Amino acid sequence: MFKKFYLFAIIFALFSTISAFAQMEEGFENAVSSNLTKVSLPANALRMSPEKVPAEITQTLEKFVAAGEGKFLQGDSEVLVWTGSSYQKVGLQTTINRLMDTMKVAGWKYEVGGTENGVTVFSLLKDGKQRRAIMGFYGESDGTLVLGWVEVLPNNSGADSSQNIEQTETISATDSNSSIIGNWYNGRVSTVTRQNTITGMTSPGSSNRFEYQFMPNGKFLFTGLAQTVNYSCTDTLYNEKSGSYTINGSQIKLTLTKNFWRKQNSCAPSSNSERNYKLDPETYTFRIKRNDYGKDEICLNSGTNEACYERTKK
Repeated sequence: MFKKFYLFAIIFALFSTISAFAQMEEGFENAVSSNLTKVSLPANALRMSPEKVPAEITQTLEKFVAAGEGKFLQGDSEVLVWTGSSYQKVGLQTTINRLMDTMKVAGWKYEVGGTENGVTVFSLLKDGKQRRAIMGFYGESDGTLVLGWVEVLPNNSGADSSQNIEQTETISATDSNSSIIGNWYNGRVSTVTRQNTITGMTSPGSSNRFEYQFMPNGKFLFTGLAQTVNYSCTDTLYNEKSGSYTINGSQIKLTLTKNFWRKQNSCAPSSNSERNYKLDPETYTFRIKRNDYGKDEICLNSGTNEACYERTKK
């Protein structure tokens, strides 16, 4: 749970932004994509002009950076708003899910830091030659969703921070202490629940989990589960793959003997399906590194996208 003074500051900033929105005829522009992350935004997004951002929001984003006690510097920031009848038809969770799904496709790793009184704090990490980190918050009041985020830069006393991160955190794939053998996962579980206004029943938010298991005998197992909740309907997609793996330098080749898919929709069972998909081999460039929490991660790069999985056990 994040600190209480953060929560107070964020709620104050949230309502200040909504109040500013209600009072201003100018200061907002239509936003198709984010200036900070360059990804496309869910429909009907508005961007608040930097000079119009309330001091409470600016101070809140500064506190995210200051929490690093000198280890970080503040980069660019952005405040986005969704409101009106078009937004209300979609709602907060669907809007956030669409945004974060787009972020994941672009290579960002999304993690919720905590949710309290309708305000959620989150972080985004993206590995690469220029490693990036973003912290932010979002919340809704009076039919308006406000999202503020800021880039957090490492304070390396003028050195090339992206290069230093790669040099200090990347671990050789041949290091015996960082063997590929073991279990590795990537995923998140939403801490936001939905309540049916008619029945009063609650349902969990969207979640996903992807896990690789590499065994000493050269066999592997992959399971993937993605669950999306839209009001009272739940879409579930499950994938299970297994077979053998071989390693050649920094490349790993997966030879599949099983590739099973199951699709389910709780509101449309007639559309449920199962199938055994094609068994094309998969080849990735891989590296094992230490993440911000001191744990090993394996990153698999297909050539068009890289996904990282944290070690759960050897």
